[in-house]
Amino acid sequence: MANFSTPTTPSQTMDQDDLAQAILDLENGLVEPIEDLQLAYQLAHHVKPVIDRMPTPGAVDDISLDSLAPEATLGDSEDRTRRQRRAIKKMPQLDDPMPEMETLSIEDKARWILMERFISLEQHEEILGLQFNDSEREAHLQDLDQLLGILFSLPRVAKHLAAANIPGLQKIFASSILLFRHPTLHVDGQQPCNLETLRLAYPDFFYKRLKTPNWYEAQDFYTDRIEHPHWALCDFDYLNCTLRRPERKLTGYARQWSLPSPHVRQKSVLEGIYDRIISGEALQEHLFEQNCNACTATRYKNRGRGPLRMVYIVQKDQKIAIHGKNGLPHWKTSKRLWPGVFPSVTAKESQRAEAPSI
Repeated sequence: MANFSTPTTPSQTMDQDDLAQAILDLENGLVEPIEDLQLAYQLAHHVKPVIDRMPTPGAVDDISLDSLAPEATLGDSEDRTRRQRRAIKKMPQLDDPMPEMETLSIEDKARWILMERFISLEQHEEILGLQFNDSEREAHLQDLDQLLGILFSLPRVAKHLAAANIPGLQKIFASSILLFRHPTLHVDGQQPCNLETLRLAYPDFFYKRLKTPNWYEAQDFYTDRIEHPHWALCDFDYLNCTLRRPERKLTGYARQWSLPSPHVRQKSVLEGIYDRIISGEALQEHLFEQNCNACTATRYKNRGRGPLRMVYIVQKDQKIAIHGKNGLPHWKTSKRLWPGVFPSVTAKESQRAEAPSI
């Protein structure tokens, strides 16, 4: 869901006032050529996510750039030109007038609102190398219907549904992706889905292993698996945790959306990495690759003793790094990453992961 509380980080390679003025000129219809190539480059990457969020061509007159501005720009397109692992079938966008919600299939309900950011069961089968039987598929679709029922009952969503206002609904969920977390994947046969098997199945998302094992390979969470299949609505605009801890930010996020707090989860390190892989494979872009130290609910003890440490993840140029430390990671001039948390919404309250205090 679109979040409006996370501050953006201006580029450090150009004058901030020039960028702000260029954006205002663009919004006011002043389209004089930009001679500064660096400014033009930065401006293009700032407005690209806004253009991508437009529900229909020509909608600029009805929707202001301020109302759609992302809270953190996506990574440079040059970073995404590396060889893709496989081509996953994208679902077509729907341009016709929306029919009555009751007449749509469960997956089509989600597709009308989230468009290609709804990752279907068929796409998950391709990505994970699985084949769901009829009873599994029916159960998974019923779980999806349950989550959609919760989302459609939210006051701000129900209002647009009643008016069949598709642009309004698409704007609400402009920073959301709906995906399916499954406890198994196919790597030389069906295997439990954990960090170990994800590294084997999707090596392009990880840094090459050093001669010595990575520190996290000795931790229990490295082989923890997704406990049971479930759908999750994931926000790829992070909540900045510089001034407030992740649990406080998530509570505020739930209150903003009139959701019971247990439905809003802080991701585990496994869920955070799984979501990045699934979305990257399905969309061929890395929505969660932002200037953020993504704090997770996963905790560990260094060599089995001492205080609990937080696990957090960073993604750059597709590659995902796993780190751990006492307390929150903070922004530094040498490493300009904000501490943040990516919320996810699930249907079952019992699925919420509570992070111990550290």
